[in-house]
Amino acid sequence: MHVVYYVTGHGFGHGVRTAAICNAFNPGVRITFRTSLPKNFFREEICRPFDYRAASFDCGCVQNDFISIDKEKTLAGYRAIAEENESKLADETAWCKAHHADVIVSDITPFAFEIASHAGIPSVGVSNFTWFDIYEEYLALLPEYAADVASIREQYARATLMCALSPAPPMPYFPHLKNISAMIGRSGRDRRKEIVKRYALDPAKHLGLIYFGNYGVNDVDFDALRKFSDWEFIGVCKLSGNAPNYRCISKTDFLYQDLVASADVMICKLGYGAASECMLHGTPLVYLPRSDFAEFPLLDAAARAWGGGHLLSTGGFLSLDWQSVLDAIIKSGPPKAVLPGGARLCAEAIEQAARGL
Repeated sequence: MHVVYYVTGHGFGHGVRTAAICNAFNPGVRITFRTSLPKNFFREEICRPFDYRAASFDCGCVQNDFISIDKEKTLAGYRAIAEENESKLADETAWCKAHHADVIVSDITPFAFEIASHAGIPSVGVSNFTWFDIYEEYLALLPEYAADVASIREQYARATLMCALSPAPPMPYFPHLKNISAMIGRSGRDRRKEIVKRYALDPAKHLGLIYFGNYGVNDVDFDALRKFSDWEFIGVCKLSGNAPNYRCISKTDFLYQDLVASADVMICKLGYGAASECMLHGTPLVYLPRSDFAEFPLLDAAARAWGGGHLLSTGGFLSLDWQSVLDAIIKSGPPKAVLPGGARLCAEAIEQAARGL
């Protein structure tokens, strides 16, 4: 069985859950990725052979930093890419046919479903949101892009099946929807003692993990982390300032999912990847609001209902006014971890679609 997997390059969260699903496929499944995410990422995350063909067929959201979206650049960028995609349709279709693709999977590139439709190949979407959900809200400000957004909806409507990862909006434009309530994420180990020893941290202090994605953080004084005298902080990205209680952890030393499993709290922007991996490990998370992103209200409600989600105001978050919420987290203790299983459910649905079941 040959699975051709189209993955948006908008952030590594899409790639993380893609990798988890691919690791759950049966041994006889061959995988080819079509994505702008780097090949090395998949080498690190996937424990089986795969093929890789670099490509970009959507732009996600054009961001100035980890929370600010430029709506006009986003829609203009997508329009330009969609026009380029029209000229690539014949070649993509021919390639999928020539290489005997049994199913096309998309997280959540709209063009992939058009390719599958022209090639006569089943297609499966995997996501907790779509670019139609996101872009439709931008039309109030930019109605001149209504036809472009309507075209995205039409492409999604060509899907054979949509695996809707909980929490997800209704997405009525997909003809067939399969709700995946179990979370998808990586499984980590609590390696706190090793992290403390390797980076000379104080073992008597609480441990916080900070992650804001790969878009950077503007105008935040992270030197102020030093005021949290009972905390050590770790992360995988360099931060401004020279707070003595922040360490940048090399991923050659510890896997990211092990950092999540080892921390008392994760401080982050809220996305499916952050929410799912914290819920799978019973690690509370602290985050700020995300405007102009349709998935946020659903993820916020799910994280708070679970018991480990803590929403701060944007001002409080960016000014590092975290003390009261950190104290409350330590006082209440960790929430119960949720059970995994979403990756296997998606893998089974994809394989069944490839067999025409």
